[in-house]
Amino acid sequence: METVLYVLAGVSTAFFVLRLILLFVGIDGGEGAADAPGLAGDLNDAGAAADFKIFTMMTAIVTLMIGSWSSLLMLGLEFSPWMALGGGYVAGFIAAVGVGYAIFSLKKLEGDGTIRDFKAEGLKGTVYMKIPEAGKGKGQVQVSVEGRLRTFDAVSDGPEIESFKPIVVMQRMDEHTLRVCPTE
Repeated sequence: METVLYVLAGVSTAFFVLRLILLFVGIDGGEGAADAPGLAGDLNDAGAAADFKIFTMMTAIVTLMIGSWSSLLMLGLEFSPWMALGGGYVAGFIAAVGVGYAIFSLKKLEGDGTIRDFKAEGLKGTVYMKIPEAGKGKGQVQVSVEGRLRTFDAVSDGPEIESFKPIVVMQRMDEHTLRVCPTE
């Protein structure tokens, strides 16, 4: 029985280390080598992090790893074989839930840096690429949003606005386009 536990402990530890390396490199199940069965958990992206799942590949690996090592420790302390197996794998499952929750918590911290909801009206900025007169196309402006300089497409209702001229935002037309007018 000890030989089987050593094999389980060694193989599951190797998979755990491989999974951690892939997680830290950024290949955590979304694309690439982690798509292979057995290497990726179920927390593939920030959207999936909304659901904490107990039964994933990661919890299975951690249960086998901690459970096997704990059972071997308990056998070394001369517990009965069944008590060592039961106690070891209960400890392994508790550790797996803890590791799963830790990964879940870390995944919730992910962000892509996109500012999605902000009030654009009244923001001041500068023309980056000249804005053609009304209805003739788009230019670009740079506006400070929540302390970060962002570049947006921009349209004007009036005359052409030259590069490096100050503007004020009149309306946010969509996620990437602002309606602006010149200021002096």
